[in-house]
Amino acid sequence: MKGFMKGMLLGAAAGAAADLALHTSMVKKTPAGKAMQTATDAVDAAAASVKETMHR
Repeated sequence: MKGFMKGMLLGAAAGAAADLALHTSMVKKTPAGKAMQTATDAVDAAAASVKETMHR
């Protein structure tokens, strides 16, 4: 079950990052784009935390 959750979190983070990277130039300039960037950063941080916790 731990592997499944890790995969789900990392997959979601990778998908969000890839989507953001594809739309970076036009999205970051809007308030919605800035909010999306903040949310993506939070997901990335959570995924890194889960990854670190799983390795312990």
